[in-house]
Amino acid sequence: MFLYSYMLYAFFFLNGIAVGRKDKTVEQALDYVFQLQASNCGDLVIGDVLPLQFDVTAWDQYADPAIRTANLLSKVIGLNNGTLDSLTDEMLFLLVRNNVHGDSLIFGACIALERGVYSKYDLFAPYAYKSNNTIRSHDLSVNYFYLHPDREWYNSVKVKDKSNITMATEEVVYRKGYQWLPEVEELYPMASLADGHWTNPYYDCGGGEIWMVTYSAPILKVKDGKAVFQGVATIDIELTYIDINQCDSDESITTSGLDVFRGTHKCQPTTTCVPEKGMGFVPGAYRCVCEDGYFFPWPNSDVNAFTGQEIENFSRYSNNTFEKGKFQCNACEAGCDTCVDASPCLHQRHETLIITLMILNVLTVLGIIVISIGTYCYRNVTVMKAASPIFLELVCLGGVFIYGQFFMNYPEASVITCSIRVWLRHVGFIFIYGSLVLKSWRISMILTIRTQKRFWLPDKALLQRFCILLLLVVAILSAWNINKPPNIETLKTTDGLKFHVCNFSPWQYALIGAEILFLLYGVYLCFTVRNAPAFFNESRHITWAIYNAIILGSVMSLTSRLFVSVIGPDYMLVFEFAQIQVYATLTMIIIFGPKAWAIKSKMEIVANNSAFGINTITGGLVPKEHTGTQTD
Repeated sequence: MFLYSYMLYAFFFLNGIAVGRKDKTVEQALDYVFQLQASNCGDLVIGDVLPLQFDVTAWDQYADPAIRTANLLSKVIGLNNGTLDSLTDEMLFLLVRNNVHGDSLIFGACIALERGVYSKYDLFAPYAYKSNNTIRSHDLSVNYFYLHPDREWYNSVKVKDKSNITMATEEVVYRKGYQWLPEVEELYPMASLADGHWTNPYYDCGGGEIWMVTYSAPILKVKDGKAVFQGVATIDIELTYIDINQCDSDESITTSGLDVFRGTHKCQPTTTCVPEKGMGFVPGAYRCVCEDGYFFPWPNSDVNAFTGQEIENFSRYSNNTFEKGKFQCNACEAGCDTCVDASPCLHQRHETLIITLMILNVLTVLGIIVISIGTYCYRNVTVMKAASPIFLELVCLGGVFIYGQFFMNYPEASVITCSIRVWLRHVGFIFIYGSLVLKSWRISMILTIRTQKRFWLPDKALLQRFCILLLLVVAILSAWNINKPPNIETLKTTDGLKFHVCNFSPWQYALIGAEILFLLYGVYLCFTVRNAPAFFNESRHITWAIYNAIILGSVMSLTSRLFVSVIGPDYMLVFEFAQIQVYATLTMIIIFGPKAWAIKSKMEIVANNSAFGINTITGGLVPKEHTGTQTD
């Protein structure tokens, strides 16, 4: 059992060692474990001590039988004049056999005594161990001299300082016949876990042919008030079925006492070490699984991971040199968090569709620019002058803003592009519909006050109110971007392909709600001015534009958001383009179409009554003294 000629030390020296030397030493230990087998254990020689960190606390629970046995025998020695002669061979063998019973890591147990403690023999060391599903036992001292100074399991405890051994006083009442005897006080030495000694892991060459580690607890007697060494009680922990964990430290994994090997795996970049359970005291008990974002090159393999033993063998025979890509996983396609092959995870955009829509968008912007230039050129024509050219220019500018947001769909969605879309969309909205609603409000005020002669509301005054609306929108958008700017949300198509969209947070819906209320107010104004005299019917055209925005625009906006995952990003883009046409293009046609037709047809107001002039709001006739007052 206790053959230490082939010892694998597993301790850090108490004073520590350099990190570089530690790593080299651990590799040497693993290499030794790899090479050592029952067939060649007599051929290997360990020339140097291999100082490795050894966490004995993981096995402290198994040391209790040895400590209890040692303390029991110490009490027997104390009661029997310093000997165990009151016991028999059978009793001592029963003690060690009893310590081996049970389904635990304890492989063997021994009691080894000093000379004279058991006078029946010069040396006596009953030993029990597991073998082929039974318990075998014999006297170890018959062919093994355990008092030799090299026997660490015995002499390390013998030479250990015992000045701190606990002396326990017990009060006992014995009996004689049917009566109790007077209470007596008994003093015994009580060994604790710290008073014993864990050996270094070793291979029991020529014995059990297994890896094991031994804990020895001192058997003591009291002499002149001091504890005196009388032998040891031991237990052997079998390491054969304890896995060597070479993976990186993980607090979620229970330690085994051999955590010195942590971090010595050979998993290559793109892979993660996962310990394999049940492989026993052998190196390479792990798998190198692909990290997230990578996939195993051979998907038809039974195990989609590189085995640790395969990598360890390659490492030893290649001098720890790995060529590029060896034992590495392949990168997943863009957008894949995990994958099993090179299949795409991102929805591939329909470039032809996108480019077509972008070209159409450019053409519409150019069309608005043409309308804006035409408005300026014909600003003095009655039909234009009656509609306040400055506000018509603002409507054109709003249309450019709204069309501009669509261009932000061409690059990949980002916080910057999403934020720009927000600003262009809502600022464009206020330019278009703010101008139209304010014009309707001016008409409503004229009709409500019913004293046009004294009412003064020129374009300049209306622009001031428009600036207040614009500043309010800018303040809301600024607060939105500061408080919770848009972020990127990942959705999936019905085919499971990912695509990225802008997530505008509840602020978006709050602002859309405010815009709908604003349009509803415009509807109310349109209702109040439905009977206003208007030669060119601009009030009616404004009403149609607002109805169009509040009905078609809101429905399309809601539909695109509810069914974005169903229709996919391509059709989502078509929906957004169509929504822009509703908000901007149709509005432009409704507002500017009749004016263009009037200019083409050379329609003018014939002022047959010189007492009447042009009202620039409605195109109707008003007293001549008020002609032009609204455009000053």
